[in-house]
Amino acid sequence: MKEIFWNSIAEYNAATWAWQAAFMAVAAVLTLVLWFKPKKWAKTGMKVYMIAVSLWIAFVYYMKFGASREYSNVMTIFWCLMAAAWLYDLLTRFSTFGKSGKYRPWGIIMLVLPLAYPAVSMLRGLEFPEITTPVLPSSVAMFMLGVLMAFNEKINFFAFILILHWAVIAMS
Repeated sequence: MKEIFWNSIAEYNAATWAWQAAFMAVAAVLTLVLWFKPKKWAKTGMKVYMIAVSLWIAFVYYMKFGASREYSNVMTIFWCLMAAAWLYDLLTRFSTFGKSGKYRPWGIIMLVLPLAYPAVSMLRGLEFPEITTPVLPSSVAMFMLGVLMAFNEKINFFAFILILHWAVIAMS
């Protein structure tokens, strides 16, 4: 079972590293714009990004590379629900992604933690493509939680509750 898990990560990373790099670059640009000069296009772009990365995790990570793992269909459904929550938010413009100080320090930590995944993997003696990357379900969940906490004037509570459960597990 453990071997299936790590093999699926290695296959995923080897085949999709360029796409993962693109996802990380888009996330970085959108986050920096929201942080320093919040623009309407960046707020909308972040929601579109959340939909796209959720669907990526659902169909590319779980359905294609994680198909041999138990419960991959259930995980696909979860990430499709996540995409639906962000689509709802995009259409209703519910989350404002405005700066707020209340949970911002915790949001910063959540935004940075996905970058620690590769470092922790290498400290464990793993090498590419076996390492965990920032575009895996756990690190994506932490990033989403970070965005919701760092930019939380008004947020989609359904998306928050869905992703909070995953992110709590991911933090460990």
